[in-house]
Amino acid sequence: MYLEKQSRERMLGALERLIECTRLSFMEEEAFMEFFSGKSDPQHREMHREVLTQLDLLRRDVLDFDRGRLLAQLILVDRQLTSHLSEVVGVLESETFPPVGAEHAQQH
Repeated sequence: MYLEKQSRERMLGALERLIECTRLSFMEEEAFMEFFSGKSDPQHREMHREVLTQLDLLRRDVLDFDRGRLLAQLILVDRQLTSHLSEVVGVLESETFPPVGAEHAQQH
């Protein structure tokens, strides 16, 4: 959409969909992690809140941004989300799957 130089209103609509999808994804992720770990993680929820706050601020300011600044802000948020997802996957793997050989060590 950015490369096609769509109207700012269409970009705003796409950003609003991104925010809603991110919000729902975070809710599901928190529920999933709580299910597997048996507890909530306030620090993790705070990271989610920070990302959503940045997206909300971006939505508020999207009509004032030029396309280059908007893209730069979206790239920053994308990097945060990518880093966050890597961290979540690592946590889930460590809590869900025992290390290779752990079953054998427990038997002896």
